[in-house]
Amino acid sequence: MKRASRVLYLFHQSLTAPISRLHGLAQVVALSGERPFAVISYEPRNLSALQKGVYERTRSWLLEHGVPHTPVPVVGTRWLEIPMGAASAFLSCVFRGTRIIQARSYIPGLMALLATRVSPARFLFDMRGLFVDEYVLEGAFRPGTPRFRFARWLERRLLFNADTIIVVSERFRDHLLTREDLAGRVEPGRIVVIPNRVDLERFAPALESRERTRAELGWDDDLVFVYVGSTAPWHRLDRVAELMARVMERNEHIRLVASVYPDPSSFEDLALAAGVPKERMALATSTVDEIPRLLAAADVGLMLIDDDISKQVCAPIKFSEYMAAGLPVIAAGGIGDTRDWIEEEGLGILVDGEDVDAAAEAVVARLTSDAIVSARARCLDFAARALDMRQTLRQYEGVYRKLEGR
Repeated sequence: MKRASRVLYLFHQSLTAPISRLHGLAQVVALSGERPFAVISYEPRNLSALQKGVYERTRSWLLEHGVPHTPVPVVGTRWLEIPMGAASAFLSCVFRGTRIIQARSYIPGLMALLATRVSPARFLFDMRGLFVDEYVLEGAFRPGTPRFRFARWLERRLLFNADTIIVVSERFRDHLLTREDLAGRVEPGRIVVIPNRVDLERFAPALESRERTRAELGWDDDLVFVYVGSTAPWHRLDRVAELMARVMERNEHIRLVASVYPDPSSFEDLALAAGVPKERMALATSTVDEIPRLLAAADVGLMLIDDDISKQVCAPIKFSEYMAAGLPVIAAGGIGDTRDWIEEEGLGILVDGEDVDAAAEAVVARLTSDAIVSARARCLDFAARALDMRQTLRQYEGVYRKLEGR
């Protein structure tokens, strides 16, 4: 029987980054029983004591599962970091027998492209998002400028040269196949859709202790709305605050809980300015490991996202976590395939994020205890059917086998 090829997982973040650790690296560890893996990450020189502890624990965790790790120092300029990463990937091919380089996002993709040009390894572009469009949304790029044109050129080079491209939604795949500068130049067979899913086992204990947790937090008689995520502008926390202020005016038994990073106080300021009663709002300081407990104890998840093309193709991890916790969602904007899922499966309410008054009326009209209870059951059932991380592991193993010709 042919031995499984080694996969090099290459990303341009530290082992301390929570999203990469919880999703990407957990996936690597789960798959490492079937085939050999190696990891390259980028590590800052001045980690805090807390970060050093996370780094050492994560590195030990990888090594315990037989996954060697190579740290590349962050030097502050991609003109040096990109060739350093490419060289490290090439050495992994030469000395560790790596035959598949899985590049998570664009910068690692360029490193992988360089390394695979001078080695026998195959290039797996784990695209994750439309980052050129995200930079335009954030104001870092302006269309028509030399930087924008160069970024588009680089994006096309990655898409045209990758052996396989991973995207997170069918809408993402359709976009790549129909965009004017890509149409007819990216073979449909090279694009594989793998949505962002979660480890449902992380949520099982929290679901079992839901009522006890609610009693401990004093939520017994409340309907708890929760937001978990970053304060990035495209999450439209201004609209979240305005919507909740109007909903809470109409129902005195609603509570708002938010676990936000990196600046929780900025959301509190938004909420208070919008009219959310301070005594009915709480900022949770939950770690990644504590998020399942917080979500499982709540009743409704909030997910109002900017309606930009970079978000219209996304697959929010937040949505998968809400479903795993049994939370119907209030959703708006660019949410990829989840829009269809919410409508077809009855997983929450789609609202117009720009018409806050109409959105509030729609939410209040649906807020009965019976509706929430029945929606919880549908969310949990959908998570079990469509959002179980084990499905993701099977899909990735299928991609690896195809790349190695098995």
